[in-house]
Amino acid sequence: MGVWEDLHPSNLRYLFYAVTPAETTFASIEDVPDYTKMLSIWFGIIILTEMLFLKKDQYSLNDTVTSATSGILYLLFKFSGKYLSAALYVTVYEKIHLVELDPFNPWVWLLCFFTQDLAYYLAHRAMHECGIFWAFHQAHHSSEYYNLSTATRKGVFLYSSLQEVGAFGFDLMQCLFIPPQIFLPHKYLNLLYQFWIHTENPASHKSTQVEFHPSMSNSLQLIPPLGPLEYIINTPSSHRVHHGRNAYCIDRNYGGTLIIWDRLFGTYAEEKRDEPIAYGLVDNVKSFNPIWLQWFDIEYFLIGKGMMQTPEGKEYFPGLWNKIVAIFAPPGYYPGVKVRRFFWWWYMEDSTSGIPEVDHSAPKYNPPLTPIKVLSQNKESDSSFLVLISLYVSSSTEDVSHLTIRVSSLVCSAILGATIGTEMDWIEFVAQIVMIVSTIQCLGYYFDNDPNAAFHDRLRCFGMLGYCTRYHSVALMIITVLNLPCIMYLDGEGPDPNDVLKQPTIENSNEPEKKEMKRKTKVVKAD
Repeated sequence: MGVWEDLHPSNLRYLFYAVTPAETTFASIEDVPDYTKMLSIWFGIIILTEMLFLKKDQYSLNDTVTSATSGILYLLFKFSGKYLSAALYVTVYEKIHLVELDPFNPWVWLLCFFTQDLAYYLAHRAMHECGIFWAFHQAHHSSEYYNLSTATRKGVFLYSSLQEVGAFGFDLMQCLFIPPQIFLPHKYLNLLYQFWIHTENPASHKSTQVEFHPSMSNSLQLIPPLGPLEYIINTPSSHRVHHGRNAYCIDRNYGGTLIIWDRLFGTYAEEKRDEPIAYGLVDNVKSFNPIWLQWFDIEYFLIGKGMMQTPEGKEYFPGLWNKIVAIFAPPGYYPGVKVRRFFWWWYMEDSTSGIPEVDHSAPKYNPPLTPIKVLSQNKESDSSFLVLISLYVSSSTEDVSHLTIRVSSLVCSAILGATIGTEMDWIEFVAQIVMIVSTIQCLGYYFDNDPNAAFHDRLRCFGMLGYCTRYHSVALMIITVLNLPCIMYLDGEGPDPNDVLKQPTIENSNEPEKKEMKRKTKVVKAD
């Protein structure tokens, strides 16, 4: 499909699972279109449209770009452009399937709709309730904002593959009877459906008597609870609870398209009108560093949790076996916490145990950038992602349409010169991956006010110049050369590191307190 075919309004129905069995049944798995790629431009259009309706305190440029770039990385590291589980599904199906079902039978299509959603529920629940698997998934929950851009924040690199392998363990059950050419369309559509439910409620909290932080009480939000549909399908209201860090929201509402599994297995919670939802992790990560957001939790579960001690100096998990238990136990588990078995893992009987009360007056992590008025007004340099950084400061005086154009220019800059999927040698392929990752990483350094951001950016540019020389990319070389004076300007006018450290309400994002293990996400130290 071309760009214009992808932009046809009829493609939006895939976001709502509004399809027929006939149009989503194919003769072979190779014929199944990549629905995610088909809708990728629509994702950007819809996100930018939502930004027009939400107040600025519900969108933050640094957070939105962090989410969008993690989505770009996720797509880059997908196995052969398909989901890893789909690539394995055909081989396993051919070896273990017990019955031959007709893939063109509508009843088989409907059966797979339910089995795929159940498999997603089980995999998603395991990602939350089994400690080390939560480390693979927590990046999706790390945003303190809840909007459509949050849906694009994914686990990437090795995590992406590990999540896919973990999900395949549940997809494996479908290999016994579901044909591959039925499985893959449902795999795509089940995940695409979950995009639109990452949005807010227009009437939320307006009638309450509790005093909330202004960013919550004055917000203009979009989709309220949907009445009787709340009993059947996953809705924005149900998924808001899933992303909340309030005690009643923890480990709730795992459903993909349907919410019936949560109601059946006791993990459903209804959104409370008298308690505003705060989003993010229980202990939020104060950083927009994309690599750190993906990897910080792995150290905690593999090493940190097993080494934690009581105030008296006694280990919570003494001995090798208990340290292994700490890796796979529920994230909030400590000796003495009651757990029960579900499927092959254990979950906490009381998921609210140890969860602190939300402080709604606490500001979200949103460090200011040094104003760069000259760059922010330079319309000719929009192809450089460095120019986009200045928009964060000047966005209060620029209209939203100008902001959306700048965000689009970032994405174009990030993927410029990297045509993944075309024929190329491995050296060029790896070089393009490194270019994209380093570009996104440098953006995180600037958003975090890292005093070494310009240094890393210079290294990135010199590396890109080497690539351009080797592969004769003239356009990319021109843009890279134009970036260099911008970097020199930023290096001279950037924030004073001492000023960054002195911010009274915002922690320095790039100094994780490893010794005290503060960044425990869902884990709260037992009394």
